[in-house]
Amino acid sequence: MNTTHSATEQKCKTTIVTAGDNAFAWGTLLLVASMRRNGMQHPVIVGTMGWKDIMVQRVQALGGVTLFELPPSRQCVTCQKPMLMNLDSIETDWVCWADSDAVFVGDCSEWLVGDNEDEITIRKYSPPPDDFTPSNLDVWRCDVERFCGHARSESRYPTRMNAPFIVIHRKWRAFLERWQNQISHVLPDDVGIIMKHGSPYFQTDESVLCSLLCFDPEAPAVTENYKANGSVDKSRYFAHFAYNPKPWQMWNTYSLKWHDVVAPVVEWLLEKGIVKLSDLPHSLRESWWPFCRTISPLAPWAWRAIKLKRKILG
Repeated sequence: MNTTHSATEQKCKTTIVTAGDNAFAWGTLLLVASMRRNGMQHPVIVGTMGWKDIMVQRVQALGGVTLFELPPSRQCVTCQKPMLMNLDSIETDWVCWADSDAVFVGDCSEWLVGDNEDEITIRKYSPPPDDFTPSNLDVWRCDVERFCGHARSESRYPTRMNAPFIVIHRKWRAFLERWQNQISHVLPDDVGIIMKHGSPYFQTDESVLCSLLCFDPEAPAVTENYKANGSVDKSRYFAHFAYNPKPWQMWNTYSLKWHDVVAPVVEWLLEKGIVKLSDLPHSLRESWWPFCRTISPLAPWAWRAIKLKRKILG
């Protein structure tokens, strides 16, 4: 059934789901704050792991947020994405996954409800990425057949999908279960956000999802019109930071373009008293912006060095 909805009709018909360990708590705060600042009062579920009490309090202060402590795991938290999207406690007709390294720009309520219940809203890569190869596709097809019982002989799509933002109707709960089940079988117990280049599941949970969308005969169709990137309205979109380090850690040359959408969210948090200026990471303090912008080309290397030091020193 194809339907269209006004933004007003769509408000709160969708639950937003996200997740992050303590390193992504600031990202989650920015994400949910961007929603509330733009009048998006949708219920939010956050999968957490090892958060500090103060970050729990700040996120909950935004209202309408339920925190779900994830069981200890060596896998990255996004590998539990389908489970979180499938919780029985979700009462809305639709569920939206939003990565916790992103913010909403403007009131994006309209993009949180699909035009068709039989479709999944997810962005297609164009052109196909390097890992969309015949050998990887063959692994995907074989795994889908092994765990789902059947598979298409050819990929349903000529490219794969990018999954920081997903909208799907709750009628597809069995599909989410198949996604979670396949993650548990094909990804290592200690997998991070990405695997080694050349792996058929390089993008971990995202790759598993793509294998199902391409080869599972009972998967939802991928929408032709992905609207959350500003293609319909440049004043309303989902801004994904993508690369490391993240803005609350350091600004890199890619994330610099998002400064003007992050800064108002930070200012709103300060105005509401949810954070104080002294609470902010230095990269989110406006007085540090000229310095952060200047050193942004060095940020990826500096961040790798910091992570290596932490790994060595524990």
